[in-house]
Amino acid sequence: MRTNPLLVSAVILVLLSFASASGAEANELNINCTIHSSYEAFFFRLVEEICVRNNIKVIRQTPPVGRSLIRVNQGIDDGDGPRIGGLSSSFSNLVQVPEPFGDFVFGAFTENRDIRIDGWKSLSDLNVAYIIGWKIFDQKVRHAKSITRVSNMTLLFGLLEKGRTDVVLITKLPGYEMIEKLNLEGVRFVEPPLAVEPNFLYLNKRYEALAPVLAETLREIKKDGTYQRLYDEMILPHLPK
Repeated sequence: MRTNPLLVSAVILVLLSFASASGAEANELNINCTIHSSYEAFFFRLVEEICVRNNIKVIRQTPPVGRSLIRVNQGIDDGDGPRIGGLSSSFSNLVQVPEPFGDFVFGAFTENRDIRIDGWKSLSDLNVAYIIGWKIFDQKVRHAKSITRVSNMTLLFGLLEKGRTDVVLITKLPGYEMIEKLNLEGVRFVEPPLAVEPNFLYLNKRYEALAPVLAETLREIKKDGTYQRLYDEMILPHLPK
């Protein structure tokens, strides 16, 4: 059987293009991470350090928070974080990098000194507000007097300042940063927190083989002191005294 040389050349070009694309994907990641506070900045700095140690270029993307995971699940972007664990059950094309970057302390901020919160069910008689796209609040806040969702933290704490909500739900660190930024007096974090959850980086499943490699690099960063150094530089100054 005689082989058509033009057909062979075409097949080789296609294979080379696939190999080139695969190599480019292995050396570059587009990671979705919107900087709401010093914690997200800390998270992405860790991602950069992890990628540098694996000879991967990382580019930070900032799509709308509500669309971010969907874009990664669809393969438009390569990764997303920081996010709570277990989201792969809801997004079948997401792979969780199996090492936490830190903890989210979820809870409520309020001006009302009489409000007491003990678990998610205790929100049922309160007017509640939180930022669009925060999955844990979508999952857990099933019953409340009213629920308002806004697009950013400035609007969120503006609702509290104007008395249009009883509590705003967010993680502890960015909440304290907004109190300082907006010079809000009398706003407090309600103890105990609603939840303390480790947070993770997620990748599109085409990078499944890369997930354990990044996780091991993060463990090395924790062991060699880099993690603590970055935490002390980027997080510690923003914690309440």
